[in-house]
Amino acid sequence: MSPVRFRLSAPRPTPFGTWVPEGVRVFARLIAVSFVLKRAPAGLRRRQEIPAPERKNCSKNPRVGAGRDRFRRWRRRRSMRRHRSLLLAAVLTLALLLGSVGAAAAEEIVIVHTNDFHARLEPIDFDGERGGIARLAGMVNVIRSLYPDRVLWLDGGDTLHGTTVANLFFGVSVVDLYNQAGVDAMAAGNHDYNYGADVLLLRAADADFPILGANTFYKESGESFLPPYAFFDVGGLRVAVLGFSPVTTPVTTHPKNVEAIYFEDPIQVAAELVPQLREQADLVVVLSHIGYTDDVALAQAVPGIDVIVGGHSHTQLDEPVVVGDTIIVQANEYGKYVGFLKLVVDGGRIVDYEGRLLPTTADMPIDAAVAASLADWQGQLSERLGVVIGETAVDLDGERGNVRTKETNLGNLVADIMRETTGADVALTNGGGIRASIPAGPVTLGDVYTVLPFDNTLIGIEISGAQLLAALEYGVSQWPVDWGGFLQVSGLSFAFNPNNPPGERVLSVTVGGRPLDPDAVYKVATNDFLASGGDGYDMLVSDSYFFGSERMDGDYLRDVVAAYFETNPTVAPEVEGRITIVE
Repeated sequence: MSPVRFRLSAPRPTPFGTWVPEGVRVFARLIAVSFVLKRAPAGLRRRQEIPAPERKNCSKNPRVGAGRDRFRRWRRRRSMRRHRSLLLAAVLTLALLLGSVGAAAAEEIVIVHTNDFHARLEPIDFDGERGGIARLAGMVNVIRSLYPDRVLWLDGGDTLHGTTVANLFFGVSVVDLYNQAGVDAMAAGNHDYNYGADVLLLRAADADFPILGANTFYKESGESFLPPYAFFDVGGLRVAVLGFSPVTTPVTTHPKNVEAIYFEDPIQVAAELVPQLREQADLVVVLSHIGYTDDVALAQAVPGIDVIVGGHSHTQLDEPVVVGDTIIVQANEYGKYVGFLKLVVDGGRIVDYEGRLLPTTADMPIDAAVAASLADWQGQLSERLGVVIGETAVDLDGERGNVRTKETNLGNLVADIMRETTGADVALTNGGGIRASIPAGPVTLGDVYTVLPFDNTLIGIEISGAQLLAALEYGVSQWPVDWGGFLQVSGLSFAFNPNNPPGERVLSVTVGGRPLDPDAVYKVATNDFLASGGDGYDMLVSDSYFFGSERMDGDYLRDVVAAYFETNPTVAPEVEGRITIVE
């Protein structure tokens, strides 16, 4: 496949309205340069984050006896001034964080980088509000205004899948908002294949930016599945961006998603392509979704790579790591940070650099247009949740006092879906994760999301029979308390006596109709909460996965259950005697 060539468009307008034109940008530059001249010697260097300037109290109160309309006008003007002050403070803070932004040499460029976004389009709760696509876009807008025509936004992949507003639209919402935000290129991560390879190609066609995968090939023809690289003209330099996906993709997404594709060793592919790209570009940047350890190995094995923008391992590199002549950066996950890397290039080589991670905190600016588009997608999501996806012939019992103390038909249904989807021997899910009942009749997508509101993902682990027995013992250890750790099960049945001491209550266990073998290895479908030791299930923490991955960022359990309803329109689960209480 021929290379893709792109020319950066003109800087996008700032989202702050007409009151923040060139004057504020110049003021921000002067403030930043003044700070640098006072605090540091000349040249590029890493600097401490500078807190936003304090806002003084508002001016005088209105005169006593002023009319109500006058007071409202005053309050509106005060609110506008405060809003402008907050935005100005955010712009100045960001300018200070970025260091010197004075007149730049022709061969100075900035790489803005993100990775492992996992479709976190809305802000997340992480040490306060963080991230969200509108805030990422707003911060990059400021950087672009400070470095006109010299900014390249690269995303390290695992971007299109991971939240309801993305998954229900097969990633269309993410691509739309990334287009508006002005992303320049993206590597295809393993979870970007979660909708299937054909859907990924559709999203690549929708994107205004290339989705790269130099080591992805069709098995049958050997041709490239995705564009291997793209060229960008930025800041007077020609930059080649080469993308890589992890070779483990076939085991970290469902194998059927990539059955027509194979993934070549990135080192082997880079060794062939990097020398060619060096002849055509001033800089060679690898946009990698292979993980930090493999990024280091790539830098050591293949000379000629200037920068590696990483992903996949969710590594937080607060400062760039240099391996040989290669600069490696990575910005953690979920849009918690915007990565910033400034490069000074002379004679085709990097002579200086400055890098840091910029926290996407609530005081940072947002892009109002992107925020409005996200609101539109959220509105469509609300409509979609009202869609009927199936029917139940019986009431599905998810009452708190039942799912936490005994077998229920809804618990059986959820556990059966987990076991069937993964091909496991057994499925275990905590009753506390089932939060509502569904009455007989039509079932909407919203019903499923109400029953399973948590962002729990479905994974498969391998554990011994002894560990499985320990989990069952632990699950009934607090009975008759309606404890969220009580297990709903599939593929096994067991009896317990609550009058026995905890740890000695389980009387018998059969798996697939046979007595449990403590020495055997069983495939167990569960959720990431339990598999990470949630509710105290330390015995379910395993290093062996047969479905999903140890990052536990696969399909949400609720989406798996919803998909089951769509292919099995009418359900009628029963209580079958899987859990017997003997007193």
